[in-house]
Amino acid sequence: MMTFRSPDSGLAPPPMGRASVRPHVLVAEDQEPLAGNLEQILRLDGFEVTTVRDGPAALKAARTQGVDAVVLDVMLPGLDGFEVCRMLRADRATSRMVIVMLTALDDTASKLEGLQGGADDYMVKPVTSRELIARLRSRLGHRTASAEEVRRQRLQAIGEIAAAVCHEINSPLTAALGTLDLLLMSGQQAALEAELRQCQANLVRIGEIVGRLGTVEDRTVPYLGSCRMVDLKVM
Repeated sequence: MMTFRSPDSGLAPPPMGRASVRPHVLVAEDQEPLAGNLEQILRLDGFEVTTVRDGPAALKAARTQGVDAVVLDVMLPGLDGFEVCRMLRADRATSRMVIVMLTALDDTASKLEGLQGGADDYMVKPVTSRELIARLRSRLGHRTASAEEVRRQRLQAIGEIAAAVCHEINSPLTAALGTLDLLLMSGQQAALEAELRQCQANLVRIGEIVGRLGTVEDRTVPYLGSCRMVDLKVM
């Protein structure tokens, strides 16, 4: 039977400032004593923990329980850890989940299979609780930072698109409205057809610009100050 070293003293407490947010860790381990030990260690360090005993249950829990990270044994009944890891990475809903493989298999081939299958880390039993928790928190921290950067980039893109829409649509729209105003005030019927055609051309341009928004690409041009806008003209 594989063992897990007893909890070390002096473990770092959970990060401050996010007391209401406890990282949710799924422990997939078929050996009851080890699974219980892992669950206790992680709970004491501030993690929310769900424990399962086989591969299919690990997949189901990862997809339905709002899991942030998985501590995954390789030798699981029903579906081994390598396959569970590959399936989680292939599923868009779980592809960004932190996966730490914790196993007795210490040969190079097994390590490569785990890492190439998408595991963030590969740890060989026995490991200390301090090391496991440090690696989990490090991986979760990196993943959180990455997600926040993606969100920042998306917000920036939204701002650039909004600036482009305001600039590109307002110009022809203003011209069209101005043309109509002049037409209504002039009372000159001879120019009616030409003015209407000009108005129509400006409105068609607005429709083309709106259509281009469906294929926006990551290309911007200077707008005002340090602000940039999506270049709709290149699409």
